[in-house]
Amino acid sequence: MTSVTTDTLLLACSLDVSPGSVVIELGCGSGGAMLASSTLNTDCRWIGIDVQIELLRMMTGSIEIRRKQLDLAGICCSVEAVPRTLTGAIADAVIMNPPFGRNTSGRSSPVRTRRISRSGSDLLLYYFIRASAHLLISGGVLIMINRPALLPKMILGCQSAGIAPEILQPVGSEGKPAGHIILHGRKDSSAVLKILPQIESEQLIRKITQSQST
Repeated sequence: MTSVTTDTLLLACSLDVSPGSVVIELGCGSGGAMLASSTLNTDCRWIGIDVQIELLRMMTGSIEIRRKQLDLAGICCSVEAVPRTLTGAIADAVIMNPPFGRNTSGRSSPVRTRRISRSGSDLLLYYFIRASAHLLISGGVLIMINRPALLPKMILGCQSAGIAPEILQPVGSEGKPAGHIILHGRKDSSAVLKILPQIESEQLIRKITQSQST
């Protein structure tokens, strides 16, 4: 069974690509975002990259994925090693939900897979962005979800990697601070950044539930 959280569903419903596109998820875990997004983006080729081989095995062995007959492959590789290990300029879109915690702060999960998925070094976000820039074709789209506190690093990292932030979507309850930020960026673009009005997570996620019911 693939893991599905609010972060996963928000990432999944933010992707909008043409049939035939190659979509890569960095830090894919057990593939929940790709599985959910496939209901909105049909006939795509999906590639999941993760450092945890046990989660990739869960993904490729998923009954849900096999039943949908997705064109999906898993690659075991750390994001730090992506630029020197994998061929560049192969993806029309990259989606990712990088770990927002830090190894040096807060309480660490006793479960190894959760600990790796939720926290990392201070440079990990930049490694994710650099890997995305390597994998994307010119004009390719990056979609990243993370916490608002990391927004300055998200923008700086994208700009330094040649990815122009095009859209920022704050997500959270009305009248309260945003709990998530979804960033849409494009490689080799000169677009002007747009900040959209804050929206509740349920409004975005509804797209997936509606597509699954039809």
